[in-house]
Amino acid sequence: MMDDWLEDPLMFLKEGSLSYRIPNGLAPDACREWKSFHFSTRLKLAGADHFCRLALGAASMPHEMGLPLLAHRQTKWYLDAFFFELMSAYDTLLQEMNVVYAISLDVKNVKWFSINNKLPCQVKELMDKERGADWFKRLLWYRNTGTHHAYIPAGYEREGDGDKTWDYDHHDIQLVYFDTATNMTEKENIKVACPDYLKKMLEHIHTVWGKMAEEFDKR
Repeated sequence: MMDDWLEDPLMFLKEGSLSYRIPNGLAPDACREWKSFHFSTRLKLAGADHFCRLALGAASMPHEMGLPLLAHRQTKWYLDAFFFELMSAYDTLLQEMNVVYAISLDVKNVKWFSINNKLPCQVKELMDKERGADWFKRLLWYRNTGTHHAYIPAGYEREGDGDKTWDYDHHDIQLVYFDTATNMTEKENIKVACPDYLKKMLEHIHTVWGKMAEEFDKR
C-alpha cells in the first residue's frame, strides 16, 4: 500500500490510492474547484522538493570542473525553481482557503491581504505568526528576487592546498540574503538553508491543512 509523503489530513488512502475528503457544505462546483487547488498545492510542494535536491546536487560540483559554468548555471536555475515552487505552494494554499472558507473572491484577486480579515480568528493568527517569522520573510525575499529582479544571489567558497582545479578539500555554496530592515547582507549555506526552508513550509502548510480539516468536520 502506498504512503502519502505529505501525510495530508485532507486526503485518505482508499484501496491503495489517495482520495480527497469531501468538504461538508460545499457545493459540487466549489468542491471541484477546491480539489484542483489542493492538487496544485501538493504538486508544487513535490516540485519544490525535486528542485531542492537538484540544487543541492549541482552545488556539490565545483564550478571550475567539468563543462565550463555548467554547475554554476544549474545551481542558479534550480535555486530559482526551488524558491518559485515553494512560494507558489503557499499561493495555491490561499486559493484553497478562499474556497473552503467561502470567501468567494475571484481567483486573480486572491492575495493574503485580500483574504486575511475574512478567515476564522485561529487560522488568521496562525498565518500571521508564520508570515512574521524570519524564515518566511527570507523565503519571500528569495522568491521575489529570483522571479522579479534577477536571480538568487549566491557565493562560492573553496579551500584546498594545491594550485590545480581538482586540488580542493571542500567547497560550499552560500546563499546571499539582503535584509531590507538593516540594509545588510547575510550568508547561509545552501546545504542547510534549502532543506530547512522546505521543511518549514511543509510544516506550515500541513498545520493549515489540519485547521481546514476541522472545518470539513464541523459543517
